[in-house]
Formats: sequence, structure tokens, C-alpha cells
Amino acid sequence: MIETKRPPQNTRREIIDLPSGGVDLALHLWRPQHPQRVKGAVFYFHGLQSHAGWMWEVGPRFADNDIAFFVLDRRGSGISPGDRGDLPEAETLLGDYIAALARVREMIGDDVPLSLFGHCLGGSFMAALMHHPDFTTRYDAAVFCSAWLGRMHATLGEDELRALAAETGTEPWDAGLRSQDFTDDPKYRQFIDHDDLAVRLITRRSRATLLEIERRYLEPGTRTLPAVPATYVSGMSDPIVDLDSAHRVFAAMAPDRGTIMKLPTDKHYLFFTGVSADLVDWTSTTTLLQGLDRNG
Repeated sequence: MIETKRPPQNTRREIIDLPSGGVDLALHLWRPQHPQRVKGAVFYFHGLQSHAGWMWEVGPRFADNDIAFFVLDRRGSGISPGDRGDLPEAETLLGDYIAALARVREMIGDDVPLSLFGHCLGGSFMAALMHHPDFTTRYDAAVFCSAWLGRMHATLGEDELRALAAETGTEPWDAGLRSQDFTDDPKYRQFIDHDDLAVRLITRRSRATLLEIERRYLEPGTRTLPAVPATYVSGMSDPIVDLDSAHRVFAAMAPDRGTIMKLPTDKHYLFFTGVSADLVDWTSTTTLLQGLDRNG
């Protein structure tokens, strides 16, 4: 167990059963002990190998800022049921997120501002969800963090994309994720390397699912996204993400209103670096400001 840098102040943690598509998924929540102190909410989309357990420090920090912090363990991730490393079809996964966000809005009420925050692969799921016609839950801001948006479409040729889209194999594929790319802190690297719940291998047909997730936002059709503040945040550089490529996709999704922000680190997982506290506080402030703007 890694010792937290700042003990939680009057923070409450819950794990909520979320019924979706015939299973109960784990929806994690950190919030202030007293419900009246909840002034905003953040819904976090985790990456490929991570899960809600990686947020043991971040969740309490958000709660200390009067922000309710939600994380859904995707099917097969964290403590949610499902085959590890074998993703179901895109529509099932997006349906889970639709159900989760509807539940979150029901819990926090209509007046509390809600930000979406997608890290790494979670940013791709978030983008696809934002373009889904059945996703009608109101949100007030969107943050893409260290997310290589459209990665497969940017790095694979047309023949490779067609072959991958038709992939049905269950052979494992190694994502090649290394803890030293995520953080240079030995404590966090040890945690990542020994995390029994981490997903490091996925089936080849799971890659076809991820390709379909990308297609959902790269070919959005005529659907217009809500005009909410959108930010792409990363380190100054990233050992995993081609930031120039990601920025181009982000700019196309949020023309004339997107913001790009870089923080002083060269690692991928910002919450396991020295910029973590600043990122939590910035996200909290951005969320709370949306409530002020809407309520005058």
C-alpha cells in the first residue's frame, strides 16, 4: 500500500452497483461526507490497464474541493465483472457509460455542474460517448488528458484498418505499456508493476472494438456536440502519445473553443506525477465555474 501524500478530510467513499446490460458494474464515488457540500462533480474515464483503484489519492483530493468524483470500472476492468482483456462490442461499452452518466446526474441533481474527464484510452471512450445519439445526459465541461485521439486511424494503413475491423481472434495482444513511461516515482511504478487488476493484454478482437470506438467520433456525421468548454491537457511531451496528432483530432471536435494546456512533466499518467495536485485543483475550479456561469 502506498501512503497518501495528503490524508482525506471528511471524505466519504462508496462503491455503487450499476445495473447495465444484465450485469452489475462497479461505480466508485468519492464525495464530501455532508451532501450539502457537493458543489460539482467529475466523471472519470479510465485507460486501458488502469481502473478506479488507481484513484485512491485523487478521489479524496476532489472531495476535499467539494467535488463528487465518479469512476466506472469498465466491463472486465477493476472489480467489474467481465472477461479480462476481452472487450465486448462498442455499443455495449458505450451503453454502460450512458447508464452510468444518467445515474450520476440523478444522484447529483440538475443544478450541480458535471465535468467529463477522459485519460488516455478513456479519452477515446469519452469522445465516442459524446457523439452517441442516445447520450442525452447534460454535462458542463470536457477534459481530454494524455489521450491519443484517433491513434489507430493515424498509425495504420487502409489495408491494416480493414483487416483489424474484421478481426475475431482471441489471441492476446500486448499493448507494450511500461510503468517508466507513466511515472518516474518508484512508489507508483511499483504499484503499477504489481497491480493484479491491471489489464496489460487484450484480445485481437478487442482491438477491433477499439477501432470502432475511434470511428464513432472520427466520423460523427451531422451530430453537433454541446458547446461546453473543452480542454486537452498533457505533459510538455508524452512517451506514449503523439500530441500533435491528438491535438488535430481534438481541434476538429472542438473548433474555435478548445483549449490546449501543457503541464511541466514528460510522463504519461499525470496523476502519478508532481503535477497531480495542480491538475485536480484546476479541474475542480473549471467544474465549479460552470455552475457559477449557469446560475448567474
